[in-house]
Amino acid sequence: MGTEETSAVPREPNNSRPTSDAHSRITQSLAKLAGCIRSVGLYGREHPVVREMVQAAHEALLQLLVSEPFLTLAVADEYLALQSFPIEDRSGSLTSFVDALKHHRIGEIRLGAGIAAEEIADFAEALSVDSEELGARGGMREELQRRGVVNISVRGSALAAETREAMDPAEVYEEALVVIEEALDSVRNRVKIPVDEIKMVVADSLERLTNNDDALLALASIRSYDRYLSEHSVNVCFLSMVFGRTLGLDSRTAVELGIAAMLHDVGKVFISDEVMKKPGKLSEEEWEQVRRHPVAGARALAGTAGLPPLCSTIALEHHAYCDGTGYPALPANERPHFLSRLVSIADTYDALTTERPYRERWSGTEAIACMLYEGTSRYDREMVARFASRAGLYPVGSFVRLGNGALAIVTGGSRKHPLKPTLRLVSEADMKARPETIDLAQSEDPGLEIKELAQPVEALLPYADLILAA
Repeated sequence: MGTEETSAVPREPNNSRPTSDAHSRITQSLAKLAGCIRSVGLYGREHPVVREMVQAAHEALLQLLVSEPFLTLAVADEYLALQSFPIEDRSGSLTSFVDALKHHRIGEIRLGAGIAAEEIADFAEALSVDSEELGARGGMREELQRRGVVNISVRGSALAAETREAMDPAEVYEEALVVIEEALDSVRNRVKIPVDEIKMVVADSLERLTNNDDALLALASIRSYDRYLSEHSVNVCFLSMVFGRTLGLDSRTAVELGIAAMLHDVGKVFISDEVMKKPGKLSEEEWEQVRRHPVAGARALAGTAGLPPLCSTIALEHHAYCDGTGYPALPANERPHFLSRLVSIADTYDALTTERPYRERWSGTEAIACMLYEGTSRYDREMVARFASRAGLYPVGSFVRLGNGALAIVTGGSRKHPLKPTLRLVSEADMKARPETIDLAQSEDPGLEIKELAQPVEALLPYADLILAA
């Protein structure tokens, strides 16, 4: 299901300043909505008085939505703004509403013209739930989706700098999840992507990863089946920035990389849930849906104000491999962008180490070994070598010192035996490789066990092909 099959972009709302009469009607309507929220928390949604209040709020909101496809209500400091214009609350009837939204870190509410009374009751009931309990359920957005609410959507609010500094790694990770989920919904519904929030979260995450990447990367290994796409997007973002830092990227480029990596899979919102969660083998028609997601994502991101152009490039190329395979096909003799090749490695690593309906998760070692030994032509060889070396594996073309003191060059290996690759001994006198191959997976000779890397991978890797060919 590509972008051509999705619905048209909704027309923008009328942003003219409301008249005093309209302002009064807006305030009264929102006061009725606020009253619903207070009452549901006190008496429950089935109480007769609450039902009456829900109906009154529904009728009032429908009147506001007569001429608009949707209305956007934002929390700004201590007041509400409708379509960017402040709502004057002389009676103080909206104070508890603002407090409830801020308590749940909701920065914006979007009301659609098809809103139903039951959706208002569901929203009021969800807003009355304790924030910790709601967070355990996946947050307000997940709760509304679970209840089938489609005409009320929410967007999170940005935390103040001093509050963000006090956040622990779990809170940082959860905030990143919330932001990417908002971005995915924005692409799905053809509305503005929360660019500023993404930039802030990525920059903050990079700073924390720079200081200590252990905690955030550990969180990236905890998976939830229901949040696969958002967790995968955040994990690829973190992995890409850590990997990019080891390659010497400056902070500005690393942040742009992180933003692009977080958004690399947005095209998947156009794939049906049946295909995304199918436990068995995909049909050719279903695979065609999957193969379209890089193009769909690139189109959704291209030209978006505030996003680096790198975002659409990486969205397009993250499944295009160095050997010309993958999708979509690139022009002959054209390789993916340097950072697309980096994200491709992080993307594959996270995908392979996540349990999916059709296979069990692999270990990190197995995932790297797969790219290292079984997909050697697909991925950037030197990048995979650096990635593998960090994990303690031995890239093809790397030189190792054996237990008996001999020098050898790694020629291959397998996912099943990642720490026991195949080798060829190298003469140190003339740096020529011997013809016979040693398979460590089949050897019991302790003298042939690898003791250490003889040199940093990047030092000798470029010369490995010449030595093997000599």
